Amino acid sequence: MADLSNKTALITGGASGLGKAITTRYLHANATVIICDINPSRIEEAIFQLSALETGTLRAYTVDITSLDAVHGLFTKIRDEFGPSAPDILVNNAGIMDRFDPVGDLDPGLWDRVMKVNLTAPFWLSKLAVEGWLAGEKEGCILNIASVAGKVGLAAGAAYTASKHGLIGLTKNTSSFYLNRKIRCNALIMGAMETNVSDAFHAGINQEGYQKMEALMKATGTALCNVDEVADLCAYIAGGRGAELVNGAVINVDRGWGSVMG
Repeated sequence: MADLSNKTALITGGASGLGKAITTRYLHANATVIICDINPSRIEEAIFQLSALETGTLRAYTVDITSLDAVHGLFTKIRDEFGPSAPDILVNNAGIMDRFDPVGDLDPGLWDRVMKVNLTAPFWLSKLAVEGWLAGEKEGCILNIASVAGKVGLAAGAAYTASKHGLIGLTKNTSSFYLNRKIRCNALIMGAMETNVSDAFHAGINQEGYQKMEALMKATGTALCNVDEVADLCAYIAGGRGAELVNGAVINVDRGWGSVMG
């Protein structure tokens, strides 16, 4: 079992889905958890539900992580309360899906939005976290929630696929550059889960793209991943016994689906 006592963790998209499951697990591991989400109603619901837990400490903020000013403001709040090197752990969980459009059909505005949320925001959050750790000569841990779309071509549309490939590249570069500074960076290659990431494409979905992905899932008989089990894995990577040995790992969490797809 991971023990995250005396650790602060920032979890983006922490008010629902996998982010909320990770938040719950980190609180049970006695961490101080700061969550941010763009949806104020989800934040309110999360505060109501998670405040009842008799473990850890929770802070929650409504933040648009595509706004650099908002991200700077979030870090200012965190560091004013918890110190100049906080948080100790950053989980880049927030993400949005595209609509399975290939490049020829893709709206440039959707491309920009997906890139801002899925790749540019993790870059800015990671940059600010790393700057604090380096200045304070502190250990740090980044966990990027990637996707099977980050290593194969038919699991999503062009925007989401490119963003998650980029996130894996960011993970590898960060881990390799700071490996002698006690800053770790790992990524989970997630398979299909029951989360709100799919909210964005219930309307206007590209049927051809979606059906290609669906056919592959049916052919492999792949079951959905349980978010609570994934959250346990996230807690281990952050503070389990031997976790300090895990750096630069790109871990398949997809029941083998990505291996079948290539």
